[in-house]
Amino acid sequence: MRVSVGDRVVVRYRRQDAAGAPPLSDVLGVLADLSPDTLTVVRESGETVAISRGDVVVCKPIPPKPVRASAIRALERAAADAWPGVEQDLVGGWMLRAGHGVSQRANSALPVDPTVATGDLLAALPAVVRWYADRGLTPRLHLPDRILRIPAGWRAGPDVSVLTAPATVHPAAGSTVAATPDAAWSAHHPRFADVPDVLTAVRDGDVAFLSRPDPQGSYETAAVARAAVTAMPDGTRVVSIAAVATRPDLRRRGHAAAVCRDALSWGAQRGATTALVQVESGGGAAAALYAGLGFTDHHRYRYAQPAD
Repeated sequence: MRVSVGDRVVVRYRRQDAAGAPPLSDVLGVLADLSPDTLTVVRESGETVAISRGDVVVCKPIPPKPVRASAIRALERAAADAWPGVEQDLVGGWMLRAGHGVSQRANSALPVDPTVATGDLLAALPAVVRWYADRGLTPRLHLPDRILRIPAGWRAGPDVSVLTAPATVHPAAGSTVAATPDAAWSAHHPRFADVPDVLTAVRDGDVAFLSRPDPQGSYETAAVARAAVTAMPDGTRVVSIAAVATRPDLRRRGHAAAVCRDALSWGAQRGATTALVQVESGGGAAAALYAGLGFTDHHRYRYAQPAD
């Protein structure tokens, strides 16, 4: 059984409750857990199916669903509106974002206009560079797969994976929800201490800061997350989950998964049908966390800066 958590799989298994129904059944989805006794698969609908390994007839990986360039553009626009920095501008088909230089996401230029030809996007780069230089910031491009290649004279960083899952309501896990980050939430993300406006900024949407109390009462917060609901150009609402963090001494106890489930519920209650997260290359623990919540690969992007 050569599969890994996070793979898209199809599983054929024996039904223990057949009772006149076909003795075998199939399930297709994301492999969320692979324990010695059980396989757990999350369907595209968000339904979780747990199967005893003794009942598995075959389990094999299948290719990810193909994603159109138009779907990448639409999701990236919703994600950009969820983390827009504190200043935005449109220049030559690029959405420019500035956020005091804190976080690449809030300080990068994203190609957003599908009607602008590649040559025109490249021709606008000097204006993009000047815009960031005028603000004392390093020019940085946010380049999704299949939208624009790394321009000549620019160097790219590592891949960032964009993962998606159905946004569904989960049983409440006890997280508190606030419109702004309090001191306990901010303690998990000290780099934003002097620029909280970067965290609270959202374009045409809602933002929330979730905190999961330590169930044993030893600490004020065990884990935190930021969630923002924005819309794709066609009106489809998306909840973007970011800034997930757990106290180092409380990791591997399910706190991050719990606060993420509450973030999914918060988004679904505000009309989101899709959820997204962004995971940097090498983020093994984060990738495993999100696979367990049913997230799968959608596309990737890279940041690029001038080479000299």
